[in-house]
Amino acid sequence: MEILKNPSFNFLGRAKYFGTASALLVVAGIYVIASGKVRYGVEFSEGTQLVLQFQSPPRIDRIRGAVEAVSPGAEIQTFGEAADNKVRVRLGRSVGTGSGAETGEAASTDDEEVGLERAARAALAALARDYHENPIIESSAEIVGPTVGAELRRKAVLLVSLGLLAQLIYIGARFKGGVWGAGAAIAALHDVIVILGFLTFFGYEVTLNVIAALLTLVGYSVNDTIVIFDRARENLRQRRKIPLREVLNDSINQTLTRTVISSGTTFLALLALFLFGGEVLRGFSFALALGTIVGTYSTMFVAVPLVDVWYGRRDKGTKAAL
Repeated sequence: MEILKNPSFNFLGRAKYFGTASALLVVAGIYVIASGKVRYGVEFSEGTQLVLQFQSPPRIDRIRGAVEAVSPGAEIQTFGEAADNKVRVRLGRSVGTGSGAETGEAASTDDEEVGLERAARAALAALARDYHENPIIESSAEIVGPTVGAELRRKAVLLVSLGLLAQLIYIGARFKGGVWGAGAAIAALHDVIVILGFLTFFGYEVTLNVIAALLTLVGYSVNDTIVIFDRARENLRQRRKIPLREVLNDSINQTLTRTVISSGTTFLALLALFLFGGEVLRGFSFALALGTIVGTYSTMFVAVPLVDVWYGRRDKGTKAAL
């Protein structure tokens, strides 16, 4: 199947413009992340999450009035489809539960976790008392203490970092040049930062599902890069007198149809998941759907240009040996 017949786009000739755009996106992503605007799911932050299903369509204002009476600052929003009658309630540290936090004393981790449990019970009791005309028919609670949340954040960063490092080492060894591995790893890191920036900008929470999406994205992006790198290696063996830039550009064009088909079909599947997969998978599918586009872009305009720039400066136009 050939969507584009003999494409001959000058990708590397425009790499500096796309490279500038990538740099701006990365800087913006780092700024958003460093500014503390990232919304962590309950798995990565101290707090309690309640998912409540009501007998009839819930009134958010009544729920907020009841819950904030016992836990000021609670986040309340609809959850899932409208017909499900579900609401998600996010509670922070407990208020008015008798823990040391309310008296200004330092509370132990166990005390804080007990306080979070009390906050959940207090919120349910308040709803049963002040919104009794619409009873809760099903509820689930997820409670995470401060120590567990911090540990999970640390492990999430470690997992992504180890994944990038392992791929850098493998690709560098496989292609007999550290710059090939560095190009793929930098492109994947670019994707992670950009996607995190978009997730934060659009108000999605960073949950365990999103971390799984980011790890999947790292693998997807690197796989796309390896396809082009492998074609470039084959071309370099057969066209030893051709400048490296031309070989790399031809390699992108030769694999372009494959890239369009694989990325396009993956994106369509993830778009369907985003539109119809429900609230629980919304952040996951958003990260992967957007990551498919960003990952394809970074392969052509980040990973490959880095190899071209490195060998172009080192060898001043001579061929890179594999």
